Amino acid sequence: MPLYRGGFFRKGPSEAPPVEPTRRVARSESVVKPRPAGERAIPVAVTPARDPAPTQVVGWLAVVEGPGRGEVLALGYGVNDIGCGADARIRLDFGDATIDLHNQAAIIYTARSRRFYLQSIASGNWVDSCPVVGKSVELTGGETLRMGQTCLRFVPLCGPGFDWREGA
Repeated sequence: MPLYRGGFFRKGPSEAPPVEPTRRVARSESVVKPRPAGERAIPVAVTPARDPAPTQVVGWLAVVEGPGRGEVLALGYGVNDIGCGADARIRLDFGDATIDLHNQAAIIYTARSRRFYLQSIASGNWVDSCPVVGKSVELTGGETLRMGQTCLRFVPLCGPGFDWREGA
């Protein structure tokens, strides 16, 4: 049978099939690639994909009382929502059942004003023995935040004297 039969030489415009965009799969663990029988498998470390602009640390929360005592949690630019669920940026999943799963509170750092704010969302949040319910409070450094049975000490890095984005 000749090659030109069966559609090898088609008349009319030809359209290329649509191309699906390439996807990058990132794995955090080492990957062992399968090899043919008799060859040794060599572990290959795969680095996870990174954000184009990594978030620098702008401050910390140190757990000073309650479950998780001694843990230190890093704060980044923007909204740092606090909860014990997997979707919270600051996870207080140390066993305190009184902390809300999704949104107990949020600490916001604004690069423009170089200030920190605590936004209380759930009840039971205190700043230095003052209840904070449904309002924002400016944090300057050294405050003790109580959320449920957990006490956190706020330690800023960025502020009026320093910011990572200075001169950028």
